[in-house]
Amino acid sequence: MKKVFVIIPIIFSFLVAGDYSDGFKLYIKAKKELRQGHKKAAKDLFLQARDKFLISAANTNSSSAFMKLAELYCNGWGPNKNTVKAKEYLQKAEQLSGAMPSNKCLKKLK
Repeated sequence: MKKVFVIIPIIFSFLVAGDYSDGFKLYIKAKKELRQGHKKAAKDLFLQARDKFLISAANTNSSSAFMKLAELYCNGWGPNKNTVKAKEYLQKAEQLSGAMPSNKCLKKLK
């Protein structure tokens, strides 16, 4: 019976880790679409990435996920621009890891 209790958290951690990496892959695709001028496709991909980052942030308190969420809201990529939410996510990321923003938009929020 002990084996089941050990296996379940391990499986759960792999599933949740997949949310961030899946979100990051979508984010990279979206940035490529944006550079190519495909705004509608980019917006859809950014929104999908946001959903993955939200799951990752909620389940693991991932500072990377919070930082990406801040970036999406700060730049208005996918979700509409919302500097209040961006600052909230940025502060959470900084609390968790002390990470400093590298994105131009996020630097302006500081």
